[in-house]
Amino acid sequence: MKALYKTPLALAIAAGTLASAPAAFAADEPSLNINLRTLYFDRDFRDGTEDRYAASQAVHVNYVSPYYNGLIGFDASVYGALKLDGGKEDEFIGMLHNDDGNTDSYAKLGQAYLKLKLGENTELRAGRMVLNTALLWDDDSRSTPSSTQAVKLDTQLGGADLYAIYSDRAVNMADTTFNRYEAANGEDYELYIVGGSYGFANGLNVQLAHGVADEYLRQSYLNASFPVELSNGDSMLFDAHYYDGSDDGALYGSDYDSTLLNLAGRYTTGDLTMTLSYQKIGGDNGYDYSWDGFENDNHILMAWNSVQYSDFNNDDEQSLQVRADYNVAAVPGLSLMARHTEGWDIDAGTENDLEESETDLEAKYVFQAGSLEGLSLRARVAHYESEIGDDVDEFRLIANYGFSAL
Repeated sequence: MKALYKTPLALAIAAGTLASAPAAFAADEPSLNINLRTLYFDRDFRDGTEDRYAASQAVHVNYVSPYYNGLIGFDASVYGALKLDGGKEDEFIGMLHNDDGNTDSYAKLGQAYLKLKLGENTELRAGRMVLNTALLWDDDSRSTPSSTQAVKLDTQLGGADLYAIYSDRAVNMADTTFNRYEAANGEDYELYIVGGSYGFANGLNVQLAHGVADEYLRQSYLNASFPVELSNGDSMLFDAHYYDGSDDGALYGSDYDSTLLNLAGRYTTGDLTMTLSYQKIGGDNGYDYSWDGFENDNHILMAWNSVQYSDFNNDDEQSLQVRADYNVAAVPGLSLMARHTEGWDIDAGTENDLEESETDLEAKYVFQAGSLEGLSLRARVAHYESEIGDDVDEFRLIANYGFSAL
């Protein structure tokens, strides 16, 4: 599953502040923000598999409290989605609540956590929350986001942003029950993650994270990004992501060993940005970045070649992406994107050297003024071809509007 707002550049920038410095949450007054999301999703299989479509009207209500007495606060989010349309196996899309193959509207308490301020640079959270860290990034690509039940400690030390996470359960995007992490054999496990980031004076930013799901899976992550400002006003970004995953015991079900290396370069001149990205899967398996055994993946992969439909993370796969983004100066608020990703050398067991490819087009318009200021309209198209699975055409329409109620 892909995040609705996820672009690799946005992830690269957000990744630099993944530790969520406590100062960012030190509001003096409570806030109540409401976001309305209308989403239409159509996935057409060209090889005979039943097509899938759904439409929903979602609402996100987010409350953020100040630190009372400078010490303690409580934040909460209520999510809901009204079914507008659906059918043809729409329970596999992840937009609507699935009850034994029948989809329906739903509501859930997606976030509810206490936050404790421990000094100027440290914060402790406990409860249910939407997380955005390198190895645990909750998916928000459908009606409402997934959420994690966790204890999270953030701190700043010597210029570095550091964090630690303990989690024992999570809820999928369209589910309403927080389920324990569970292996294929039915046994539960718990998740521990530590990580941090550091920005050097020359602009280089480095991130590290390591996570262990006890007796199930372990993952490590390294990212280095370096922006360059050119004398003519143009800019460049060099970005590298590396994942390493392995089983942590018998609960995974078999020996697992995989790596993912993603290297990207981005050049911006005026309103045009061009990106070239290469990715390679190593080890003995395709890269598995999900910590849970849920029907829908609960998290997303921070790599440039993780695109709208495919992650290009199959066994031994190599992939190359060419991408262009353009801000239309003549129409303020309008942006366009086109990318093509080609994957090859896929090992599917009985066959190897297989291929897949995906072409994505996107147009987004954000109203700049007037009564509709802040409303965004977005259209996304994906054309996917594969020698290891179904060929797919996917179309999404998304409208978002947010406002403050306090």
